[in-house]
Amino acid sequence: MDIIGMIHQTRLDLWGYQITEWRMHIFTTRWWFVIALITISYTLWWKFVDKSRLTQILLFGSFIAVFRVIMDDTGASLALWVYSVKPVPLGHALFLNDLTIVPLGFMLVYQYCPTWKKFLFWSIIAETGYSFFLLPLLVHLDILRLYDWQYYYTFFIMIVVVTVMRAILLTVLKVEQHGSMPPQARTILQPAMKHLDLDRENDNSD
Repeated sequence: MDIIGMIHQTRLDLWGYQITEWRMHIFTTRWWFVIALITISYTLWWKFVDKSRLTQILLFGSFIAVFRVIMDDTGASLALWVYSVKPVPLGHALFLNDLTIVPLGFMLVYQYCPTWKKFLFWSIIAETGYSFFLLPLLVHLDILRLYDWQYYYTFFIMIVVVTVMRAILLTVLKVEQHGSMPPQARTILQPAMKHLDLDRENDNSD
């Protein structure tokens, strides 16, 4: 039995089903709702994002987006959920949740919350809105179908993820800042020890 061949054929059949379903939904009200949601999200993000910190903020958003893509791919592969309306017939919800709403929202939270206390507070607020308001709305509109998943699963997972991602990014920035310091600035952290060593040498010589 050629298992690989069977998997390949199954994927070809699935692709045919996805194309058929996408053609059924394209230009419908629900499809335009998804397009509008994506467009508005990027427009608002670009208006409020700090352009002077764009690289740092985008790096944080990229961490979140990568995890969301992995999470959605895993959940869909395990038949935990499926998106019935997609902007394009590729992936699962790349341009709705994974690359738009979730990372863009948390990038603004990261930008406006310099302390851990504020970050955790507003992350909980943002994820509450996403997990318990937006996701149920998508389910109600039959854009998303959940089969063996609860909204609070997403809530707790994302709170943990954004916390870990912020800690990683802050560590990376700290290492980068230390590495960009000139050699003279780095030795400032060591003068006391150097003087003590010199004093000991002078005492010994006396």
